[in-house]
Amino acid sequence: MTPLTYAACFLALAALTGIAATGHTSWLARIPLLAATPLLAIAVWWQLSQRDGWPASSKPTNGSVFVAGVVESPTPTGPGAIYLWMQPPGTNTPRAYRLPYDHGLEQRVTRAAHASRTGARVGIRAIHTSHRGRTRSGEQAPGSPLRFYKLPPPRLPTKGAP
Repeated sequence: MTPLTYAACFLALAALTGIAATGHTSWLARIPLLAATPLLAIAVWWQLSQRDGWPASSKPTNGSVFVAGVVESPTPTGPGAIYLWMQPPGTNTPRAYRLPYDHGLEQRVTRAAHASRTGARVGIRAIHTSHRGRTRSGEQAPGSPLRFYKLPPPRLPTKGAP
C-alpha cells in the first residue's frame, strides 16, 4: 500500500468516528458505523505492521539473500526470537522477518553472519517437510525448516558489453 492509501484509511476512520459521534440520526442507524470503526482501525494497524522495515512474521522467500541477523535468546519472561534481514529475489530492498527462537536456527544464523562478514553471499532455502515432520528424503526434520547456503559470486559485466 502506498502512503496515500494509509492517509485515506485514516481519514475514513476519522470520518466514521465523527459521523458516529455527532450524527443526528438514531442510535440504531449509527450502530453499523460504530461497528465498522474499530474494524477499520484494526485493518489499518495490521497493514502498517506489514510495511517494509517492520518485521514480518512470515518466513523469508526462497532464494533471498542474507543481509543480517539478530538473535534474542529466550529468558524466563520471554520465548526469544530471531530477526533476519533478507533481500528477496528481484528486489534491492531488504525485508525484516521475525521468527520464533530455535537453537539450531541460531547456530545457522551465526554461521551465515560469519560467512557474510567474510565476503560470501548467503542465500536461504526452506526445507519442505511432510506432515509427520520428515524431509522429502526421509530424515527427521530439525526445528526450523530454513537452511542457509553460499551463493556463487555475482557475475561482473564484461568490459565493453552494452
